[in-house]
Formats: sequence, C-alpha cells, structure tokens
Amino acid sequence: MPFYNTKAPNLPLFREQYDRPQLDQFAYALRLYFNRLDSSLADLANPRGSSLLNSPCALYYSTVDQTAAAINTAYPFEFENTYFENGMTINGGSNSQITVDKAGIYNFQFTGMLQSGSASAKDAWIWIRRNGTDIGYSGVPVTNDINNGQTELNFSFMIDVEAGGYIEIMWATTDTNLFFDAEAPSSPYPGHSSGVMAVTFVSNLEGFSIATAP
Repeated sequence: MPFYNTKAPNLPLFREQYDRPQLDQFAYALRLYFNRLDSSLADLANPRGSSLLNSPCALYYSTVDQTAAAINTAYPFEFENTYFENGMTINGGSNSQITVDKAGIYNFQFTGMLQSGSASAKDAWIWIRRNGTDIGYSGVPVTNDINNGQTELNFSFMIDVEAGGYIEIMWATTDTNLFFDAEAPSSPYPGHSSGVMAVTFVSNLEGFSIATAP
C-alpha cells in the first residue's frame, strides 16, 4: 500500500575519514527512499488515488424511537449504534456527542424519520450544537400533519470542529405526538432506523477564513 512502506531511512553516521563504501550505502538508502516516494505520489495522482487515503469518517444510527417528554424543549438526538468510525468517537451520557480527533472541516449528513400520531399540524426543529453551544441560524423546521404518517427529514451541513471538539444534533417539537420513529425488521422489509448520521472529513483548516458563528 503506498506510503505505508515509504518511511525515511535510517541513514548511517559518517566516519571522520572518507569511506567510499559507506558513502555508497548512504546514497543507496536515499535513492531507495526517493524511488518509493515517487511511486507513491504517482499512485496517488492516478484516477483511483483517493482510494489510497485513510480519512476520518463515521456512520452512527439509532434503532429506537426518539421522543420528546415536553414540547418546545431541546433534546439531543441519540445514536446508540456505531456501524464504523475512524478518527472520531461518539460520547456523552446519551451517545449524542460526535467527537473528532483532528481539527478540520467536517460534513455531517443526518436522515431522520418523523412520525405523527395525529392529523393536527405539528412542527419539529433540528439544529446544530457545537461544544455545548447552539449554532445560530442552523435550525431546520419541518411540519407533519399526517395521522400515523411519516416524513423523512434530511439535514446536511459542513462545519469546522477543533481537535477534541464535538457536534450534536438537537431537536424540539411543538407536540409530543411527533417523534422520530424506528421500525424493527418484518418480512420482507429490513426495518428502518429513527435516524442515521454519516460524517466525513473534508479538509484541514489551513488557509480557511472562518467567521465567528452567529
């Protein structure tokens, strides 16, 4: 695999007197290193080069209903299951805090399944909370008035996160009859989660001009 075998050589220390065999050994070590580096860079530049990279990413999901005990109250969306994760973890007492190991710009893609328990119109809001602070103007409202009907909610955003920082998806509703629904498998259907969060690393922070969050 490119770069795994491309490590700086352990170059020998020169003796005080000129030693041709030692100089040849020194040149050989450098030549081997640069040949491997050239090969790795060439592989990275080809059309499938991105497949050689190892980037932070994760996929979290919930197989239980997410309900609100009270209206107009903020609740963190909880992801009690991890499909895979690399360079991040999910923390917090409610498994809601997605914590990254490295600072950078990250893309978060959330999909939730809202279900209404009555035909009256009711609203749900979701928004971003970073390190315990709500991000202004990040809210997305959704209305559902379908009795026992479902509405898919999709929310995608990119945001800067410091090393050791975390992101939460918060939500609230105007009616406790509106909730995120999960269904167990029932033949021939595989069931569905109440919510899924996919996270991918986009870029480091070098060169970015980042405004203060509103």
